[in-house]
Amino acid sequence: MKILAVYPYIHLSSSALLIDGEIVAASPEERFDRQKMSTAFPIKSATWCLKSQGLSWEDLDMIVVPWNPMRNINYASKRWVNEMNWRGQLLSHVPIQIMRAMNGPLLNEMEVKWGKTRILYMNHHECHAANGFYLSPFEEADILTIDGHGEDETCFFGYGKGNVITQKRNVIYPHSVGLFYGTFTDFLGFTPDVDEWKVMALSSFNLTPNGYDKIIRNLIRFTDTGFELDLSYFDYYTFDRRPHFFHPKLVELLGPPRKKDEPITERHYEIAGAMQRVFVETVTHLLKVTKKLGCGSKNVVLSGGAAMNSVFNGLLDKIDIYDNSSISSCPDDSGVAVGAALLAWYRYSGKPRKIQEQLHNYWGPSYTDEELKNVLKKFKIRFEEPENLSHEIAVELANGKLVGWFQGAMEFGHRALGNRSILADPRDAKTKDVVNAAVKYRESFRPFAPAVLAERAEEIFDLRPGRKVRFMERVVPIREHWKDKLGAVNHVDGTGRVQTVERELNPRFYDLINEFGKITGVPVLLNTSYNLNGEPIVMTPEHAIRTFFSCGLDILVLGSCVVRK
Repeated sequence: MKILAVYPYIHLSSSALLIDGEIVAASPEERFDRQKMSTAFPIKSATWCLKSQGLSWEDLDMIVVPWNPMRNINYASKRWVNEMNWRGQLLSHVPIQIMRAMNGPLLNEMEVKWGKTRILYMNHHECHAANGFYLSPFEEADILTIDGHGEDETCFFGYGKGNVITQKRNVIYPHSVGLFYGTFTDFLGFTPDVDEWKVMALSSFNLTPNGYDKIIRNLIRFTDTGFELDLSYFDYYTFDRRPHFFHPKLVELLGPPRKKDEPITERHYEIAGAMQRVFVETVTHLLKVTKKLGCGSKNVVLSGGAAMNSVFNGLLDKIDIYDNSSISSCPDDSGVAVGAALLAWYRYSGKPRKIQEQLHNYWGPSYTDEELKNVLKKFKIRFEEPENLSHEIAVELANGKLVGWFQGAMEFGHRALGNRSILADPRDAKTKDVVNAAVKYRESFRPFAPAVLAERAEEIFDLRPGRKVRFMERVVPIREHWKDKLGAVNHVDGTGRVQTVERELNPRFYDLINEFGKITGVPVLLNTSYNLNGEPIVMTPEHAIRTFFSCGLDILVLGSCVVRK
């Protein structure tokens, strides 16, 4: 069975292709149209997914969309459905008017067919749940999804057993943990739905409760079934009819909001820290609700955009609710197409579940060494092919060089994991400023991630025995005697958003870190995404070359080829 999932028009459009239960290709549209956080219909990424497997649109058994508009129709303002502008709108107007007239039960799925083509619209939060559960190593697990909102839900409580996902309860919009966080992202002068991780980074500058903790905590009331926000302080649910996510009442409560590009003050750190602590308390409460509603499992799966909060994720092994937890590489809307494809497969194939922990997300375009050489020759760029690539580049990194690292298949998701990366020596704290100033052109308070050999991770970071963090999904403390050795990746609170690297999953990246460790005694590299601020991560060798010559990188490694300035 061949299933293509497409998710257009919201946050980060993406496509994913599944063949017989396996995700074989996936990419966000932004990598193709080069528009950061592109919301365009993902026709380019979908076309590439098909082409990468030698398929045409006619070869597909099903096309799935991780959003079911039936759940919105009866509740939408009638200003959205008035007169038609052209006859093609009969495709939408006829079912809309009939569904409204019937006013029947809302289903989790709806289908559109013509000829052999079958399009299935699936419930958004079920697709988040599928992304988390079917990519986890668990035969059974409780499931909590948390995001801004789906069709009408903001949280999903349920569980997975075998190949079946069961929902027990939900939280209905506009009560939303994700948009609570987005409101404070907006209040602190950043872009909601885009810059939440900037606020997460800010929160680390204020670790002890302050006067804002109680004020912000009072905006949320915990219930036996979830939570409720005091909506009089929020405007996000007015659907852009007001300028901000926050109501003027929040300004009266907290004082003036920060303007974009205004200097960050201690007050802003305090608000960010207090809000993050309230977020942690809220999601911990939701985990307790999940436990009560679950299947009695000791395992939990988190998914949805708010599961990208790696600071909270790093606490999961210390919160005494579940013994084991799993978060996929793409729990947010960038990965909901992956979840939709998996959900459709298990729901309609009749096949038992193949339990296999997600080991990588290298689902994007890849290039052979010969193809990379041909690109360099086309542009008349000099390059070398060192006999011992890992050792030579490790020496350069140890000498302070900044390296663009382009290998294998592109990662799917927000984070570069050793195939489309910028790498640097993690030892000197000044390196962070060098990378920010010369390459990333971003805020100085934002941390960089450490990539570490998996077998050395527990020695250097406060990880529980056996814990793998393959996708930078958890922020954890750096052990005390290593903090001074990791100045460039040691955040202000003594933590790092770690990536554990295994030889069998990415041998070239592993060998590079290993060689760097032999030279320096530090088996860690600073790893950040290969892109300039405001641009998507590079996808093609042409993108990599253009970015290399547009910034302060010293060396570009394309496969086995090395380019120097």
